[in-house]
Amino acid sequence: MTSRTDQTAIFEDVAKILAARSHTQAVILPDTRIGADLEIDSVEIFDIVMELEDLYNISLPVEAASDIDTVKDLVAKIGQLANVR
Repeated sequence: MTSRTDQTAIFEDVAKILAARSHTQAVILPDTRIGADLEIDSVEIFDIVMELEDLYNISLPVEAASDIDTVKDLVAKIGQLANVR
C-alpha cells in the first residue's frame, strides 16, 4: 500500500493515471468529468479503478463506482476507503 494518502497525493496519482488513458488533451482538474471531458469509457474506467485499488490496497464496491462522475468524486472515494484501513 502506498503511504501517500493525503488528498493532494491521491489527486496527483489519479490525474497521472487518467491522463495516460484520456482521449483528449483536457486539463485534469477536480471538477473534470471522467467520461464526458476525458472521453474515458466504462471499460477503461474499470481498468483505472483496478489500478487504483492495487495502488492503495483498497476495494471499491461496484455500486460506489457508479456514483463517480468527476475526478474529485474518485479522489474522495479513494481517500475515504484508504483511511478506513
